[in-house]
Amino acid sequence: MNNPTTRLSAKLHRRVCLVLTEDALLAEELLARKKLAQELAGRLSDRVLLVRPGRVEAVLEELRKMGHTPQVVGGKPGERAV
Repeated sequence: MNNPTTRLSAKLHRRVCLVLTEDALLAEELLARKKLAQELAGRLSDRVLLVRPGRVEAVLEELRKMGHTPQVVGGKPGERAV
């Protein structure tokens, strides 16, 4: 259990875009695609990929080229999230 006097350093980031995959194998497949991998900032878990700022449309386009049908959710009107 944590000591109540210990402080945890954490950052909250707003307006980030994520790719949430159904399984870890699909995330690996996406990262293996060179053109798509350059649009991703990193992997947050075995099924969650972080999209580089401003690169959502490029990620959506590449996912569609791969034959996927990404579901876009969240965000304010005019904003998109993967």
